[in-house]
Amino acid sequence: MKTTNKRLSFLTLILFAGCITVGNGQTFFGAKGGVNATNLSYNNSVYKEFYDTEFDLGFSGGFVFLIENKEKYGLYAEFLYATKGKKVESQTNDYETNEASYQFIEVPIMFRVRFKQPKYSWFVQLGPELNYWLGGNGKFEVYEPDRDELITYEYKVNFGEPENSFDYMNIDEVNRLQLGLGFGGGVIFELKNANFLSLDLRFTYGHSFMGGYESGSIPNIGLVDNFEYTNNVLSVSTVYYFNIMERVRLSKNKYRKRR
Repeated sequence: MKTTNKRLSFLTLILFAGCITVGNGQTFFGAKGGVNATNLSYNNSVYKEFYDTEFDLGFSGGFVFLIENKEKYGLYAEFLYATKGKKVESQTNDYETNEASYQFIEVPIMFRVRFKQPKYSWFVQLGPELNYWLGGNGKFEVYEPDRDELITYEYKVNFGEPENSFDYMNIDEVNRLQLGLGFGGGVIFELKNANFLSLDLRFTYGHSFMGGYESGSIPNIGLVDNFEYTNNVLSVSTVYYFNIMERVRLSKNKYRKRR
């Protein structure tokens, strides 16, 4: 709880400082959608040596909010629903793969610096990202030497009371609230009627572990999962947004002309 409070206090401080920086600016609102590639980084040296990880594709979508002053500085925030996955393959004696897809609510808060060009603008941005882990599902593939075949076990993530069933992955040391650091940039194209289209490229470095060391288990079949890892995410997105006050002004002008 203390760690969570510190993170929230840090984010509040960042937001307050950003509001001061971009005070008396323009306000924008819009929507975002894109794809991401997630790769995990284990903390334990044994897992790093004997388990191979691959990038796994997911997606994100939601709403964006931007406050920008008349120079080039802005405070940019998002409220997103996102999926992030993992692909892990064991190189030990017992062949084993574990693939999973997890769902999150993401709230990045980025400081943005924009550079205007004659026909477009480009920007760089940096800031913290707060994630809340909603749930997920996955599957283990385990080689059974006695049967000489691969057996697939599909499961759902369970954060509550342990389920004594091979349909659930019970996680007893879970960190559902997580913090990361994102940085990247992109280009902005100005459309008609105070509309804008942006292409965003970002890398997010995960700071918080998903959970504890081998804290996930499927009791009936004796499989365990190590959640002591962080997520590193590369994302590419398209953002459509508009200048709120300018759109209001344009709407009023159209109404007056009609009268």
